[in-house]
Amino acid sequence: MIVAIASIQGQALKALLAANLAVLRARSGRTICMIDVDPRRSAYRWSCERSAAGHGPSVPARTLGARSLAREIEDLSAGFSDLLINTGEVETQEARSALIAARVVLVPVQVGKVDLDSQYPLIARLNSARMFNPSLKVLFVIVSDGSAPSPQQLAAVRLYVAHVMSASLATTVLHAPCSHEDGQGRCASDVQTCDPDAAAELHALYREVYTH
Repeated sequence: MIVAIASIQGQALKALLAANLAVLRARSGRTICMIDVDPRRSAYRWSCERSAAGHGPSVPARTLGARSLAREIEDLSAGFSDLLINTGEVETQEARSALIAARVVLVPVQVGKVDLDSQYPLIARLNSARMFNPSLKVLFVIVSDGSAPSPQQLAAVRLYVAHVMSASLATTVLHAPCSHEDGQGRCASDVQTCDPDAAAELHALYREVYTH
């Protein structure tokens, strides 16, 4: 199964979601590889730190360019049961290829920062991907600063979601998942976590992404 994470805001948030979903998927007994096409390679660096620290389960990662992405995805799919792709924040050939190849695209949305004018490039990218990949599932997830989203903030997010064909909004709401430092190569979903509330939310999101 191929899952991509796409957003034009919150590079650290995308990498954090990629790390946690990959760890949870690996712990379920699946073989998973992270593919990082974000130019800053934050998810890839996290994987390297995890490997160097000896934390388990192992989460291998690759960095791929536009020319090789489609073929590399095909090759990696033969060796891994799951791929998790951290896409870039701007329109690139890598990002387009990742969305077309994916079964699910997860889009984190930070409440209070939804500006449709700035989001239209991603909206267009997602709608275009669904033209080539009609079975693509687009799942938006709300990320709050710790407080419950206001009715106005929820309305803004729902309007955003409505601009993407057949997209849905996750039931799970994440509360400030970037506020806790888990240590190099670790994440909130590791067994001995210091942030059980964040871990519980990420487990719930994992079930929504991988169970459908």
